[in-house]
Amino acid sequence: MKAPIYLSAREAAAELGVRRATLYAYVSRGLIRSTPGPGRERRYHADDVRRLRERGEPGAGSAEPPAGAGVLETRLTLITDEGPVYRGQPALALARSSSLEAVATLLWDCSDDPFAAPAPPESPAAPAGLRPVERGIAAFAAWPLADRAAYTMAPRLLAEKGAGLLRAAVAALLQQPPSAEPIHRQIAVAWGVRDVKQIDLLRAALVLSAEHEFNTSAFAVRCAASTRAPLHAALISGLGVFSGPRHGAASDRVDGWLARITSEEHIERVLQELLLNGEALSGFGHQIYRGADPRAVCLLELIAEAQLDHPLARILPKIVETAEALFGQAPNIDFALASMRRILGLPPSAGMVLFCSGRLVGWIAHALEQYQSPDKIRPRAVYVGERPR
Repeated sequence: MKAPIYLSAREAAAELGVRRATLYAYVSRGLIRSTPGPGRERRYHADDVRRLRERGEPGAGSAEPPAGAGVLETRLTLITDEGPVYRGQPALALARSSSLEAVATLLWDCSDDPFAAPAPPESPAAPAGLRPVERGIAAFAAWPLADRAAYTMAPRLLAEKGAGLLRAAVAALLQQPPSAEPIHRQIAVAWGVRDVKQIDLLRAALVLSAEHEFNTSAFAVRCAASTRAPLHAALISGLGVFSGPRHGAASDRVDGWLARITSEEHIERVLQELLLNGEALSGFGHQIYRGADPRAVCLLELIAEAQLDHPLARILPKIVETAEALFGQAPNIDFALASMRRILGLPPSAGMVLFCSGRLVGWIAHALEQYQSPDKIRPRAVYVGERPR
């Protein structure tokens, strides 16, 4: 195994052509890993620095963007090698004990329980044939019909609205009436899950999906909130981005190849076929984590601890081992969600519904935080086209 190369802060900033403050911002965004060095100094992974420079990140090796144009501050989530940290609380620990509603009150920084309010009225029926995410968009578009203060920016009202919108969206995703029951229990009832261990896995999956810093959907929500779009409209922005096949539907793509593995003898053949065809292995590798996605590790551990009697549950470690040997990548949360869907016998696209239901909490948190900022988000571009002569 090659020994990693480390750079000092001065060396890393020099290679990127940025100030040290910008280097530290890249570290906080998870773009560059750092490790303790001698004394009180830290060292920075050279491969991350050079990858960032080659990618053309604004400020990397060129004139720096205006202050604040490329980096946003947040108190919501810190991404570490051990997994996300929600307002100082490790998400992996929360996944073993907390409900999605409890995590929401943490991320939304609530002093009162916004879920004490009754469930919102049922949204108008969405047109038949819509996908779950599209039903969520339709429910949010109709929200002003149910809430006369839908356009309020009053801080004391927004968290309660967030709770109502979460319940309305989950109801639309599941095609069920809105309920004040805990989200994981609503999902269990809708999908006919009765086993206590399996219901607990649904709860853990929701918590692990709740928030992950400035991913594309969260950034879209923040952009909308920065214009003072009302909360329901900002969430429509998030759902629109989430509907893309490279985001919310990723677990469905995992399901496509996972369905071909029904015994241990199939693992090598199926994965080799994908490799020989030059196909990417959906559910493995992550843009942020260099190794395994800690959320996937946690959920796979919880599946193993549940000791569920299913053929796929018994061969999951072998699938992961073979995939890492052939593709050189570790599993991400989409693989864990797709695996759980098949083991629990959940309906198609259940992984996407779970991920979306959890992530709504994070989107609401981002909107609430962005409403507190006076600035409108307006990133600057690094122009690389033809210049006037």
